[in-house]
Amino acid sequence: MTATTLNPLSHADVSPAVNLELPPKKLLPWLQDKGSLTLKLKALCRSFEVELLQEGVLPAAQPGPGWELGQPIWQREVLLKLDGVAWVYANTEVPMSTLDASEIDFATLGRQPLGERLFAASNLVRGPLKVCHYGDNSTAVWQARRLGYQAQEGLWGRQREFELQHRCLRISEVFLPSSYPTLLKNS
Repeated sequence: MTATTLNPLSHADVSPAVNLELPPKKLLPWLQDKGSLTLKLKALCRSFEVELLQEGVLPAAQPGPGWELGQPIWQREVLLKLDGVAWVYANTEVPMSTLDASEIDFATLGRQPLGERLFAASNLVRGPLKVCHYGDNSTAVWQARRLGYQAQEGLWGRQREFELQHRCLRISEVFLPSSYPTLLKNS
């Protein structure tokens, strides 16, 4: 596996606050949808693109399913873009045991959406969705600001743990401010 040099997620709030306040009602169908977010987003645009921000092995900034704080895990940060506009910031965390034993070669995903491979994988067990509010110190808000968006009230997203061939991973998907006008209007 080749790994891109990663910037440590020191500015990250990898474990977001859950249910501190309620998200906009029209955003709930997106936050609670149990299917593939990739497929749902593709239905809204002519051009869907994954922009790889960084990927590789880093010490875990937070404990997760199958790993402890500080253990090396593979991480992938991407932006999901619809018609050239970043709508979703996504972070995938995979413990080394899952990386080594999975039918998915995470390290070669490149610009391919993980959702397409994940939901097609055999033996996939989906954990419950957690609706999350990402605050001022989160990586998601930091990315939104880097893109020029305001996020004074934080951002809404969801987090889910998966089991793939009896091994765990976690995916966090956060809706960026550019997605809200369409999602809040069409839901």
